[in-house]
Amino acid sequence: MANKDSFNMTCRQATHSDYDAVMKIASVDTFRDGFDYLPAKFHQWVDDPEAHVLVAETDDKMVLAVNVCFVTDGGAHLFSKTFRIAPELQRKKLGMGIRLELEKALKLRLHPWQRQLEQFTLADVKRPYLMKDVSNKKDICFIDVMYFQGMTDKVLESNGVHPPPSQPSVMPYQPSDMSRLARPEFSQQILSDNNIFVDWDLYKLSASNLRGFSKRGVVILVDNNESAAKSLSFGGSYMTPRGRLYHVDVHCRDVALCQAHIKHHVDRACREYEGMITFCVMVIDPSLKITSKTFCVEKLGLVHLPYDHRYLCSKFMVPVLIDPSKSRL
Repeated sequence: MANKDSFNMTCRQATHSDYDAVMKIASVDTFRDGFDYLPAKFHQWVDDPEAHVLVAETDDKMVLAVNVCFVTDGGAHLFSKTFRIAPELQRKKLGMGIRLELEKALKLRLHPWQRQLEQFTLADVKRPYLMKDVSNKKDICFIDVMYFQGMTDKVLESNGVHPPPSQPSVMPYQPSDMSRLARPEFSQQILSDNNIFVDWDLYKLSASNLRGFSKRGVVILVDNNESAAKSLSFGGSYMTPRGRLYHVDVHCRDVALCQAHIKHHVDRACREYEGMITFCVMVIDPSLKITSKTFCVEKLGLVHLPYDHRYLCSKFMVPVLIDPSKSRL
C-alpha cells in the first residue's frame, strides 16, 4: 500500500466478529508494556452505548486500524481511549490518513446537538509526539502510574507477619457519601477540574457516574472524614497478555490516606484471586509517587516493575460540523 489512493477504505462500527482481526493489528504483546486492556475489554466496549469502537478496513475486509472513544457525562465530554493501527502503517503518511478518516467517521456518529465537545486525551510525557496534534490544549493535570507485582499467598503472608502500621480507615462507597465528595474541599481542592480517573478513563465526579461504576463491578473506596471527604479510589481487575492486572486509582493529597487505599485494594485482590497479580497504581498527586512506591515494596511485599509512566491529561474543544444525517455508518 504505497498511498491512500491505492485502495478503497471503509470506516464502520466494530462488531464482535472483528475481535481476531483487531487483535492481529493491535500490538497487544507490547502495548502498555504488555499489560494491554484491549483483549479483555473489546467485547464489553462493542456493547457499551457510551463507547464508539470504529474500524477501518479495505474492500477485501482487511482491518487496518481501530479507534475507541467514549462520549461521557451525558454527552458533554469525549474521551479518546485508544487508537491502534497495523504496525507496518505506524507513523507513516498513509497511517495519518487512516486516522483522519476514522476521526471523521466518529463525528458522523455524534448527535446533532453535540456541535462542540470537550475532548480529553492522555499522552505519555516521554512521547511528546503524541501531543503535537493537540491544539489549544489546556493542561488538566499530570498523573503518575506505577507497576508492582506479587504472588497473592506471599503478599498475604508478608502482611500477616509484618503488618503495616496503623492507617486511616477507608470504606466501600455508599450513595450517601456523595454529599461529602461534592464539597469544594474535595471536588475543587483535591481533584483537578472535578475530574476522576478510573482505569485510565476520565470522568467528572458525579453520583450517576459512581453509580455506573458500581454496577460494572468497580470497587470504590472513600474515607470517613465527617465534614468533607479527603480521598477516593477505584479498583478492578482484568486479564492481560502478561496475566492478571488490578488497577488502583487513588485521588487524594494525603500520604497516610493514599497508603490506606492502596493496602485495602491489594488485600482485597490477593484474597479474591490466586497466583501472580500485577498492580497498576495511579496517583493524581505527584508528591505521593515516591512514598507510594516505598510503601508497596517495603510494607506490602510487592516487587516494583520498571514501567513507571507519567501522563499529561489535556483538554481541547472538538467542533462537530458534519451533518450527522448524512452518516453512512
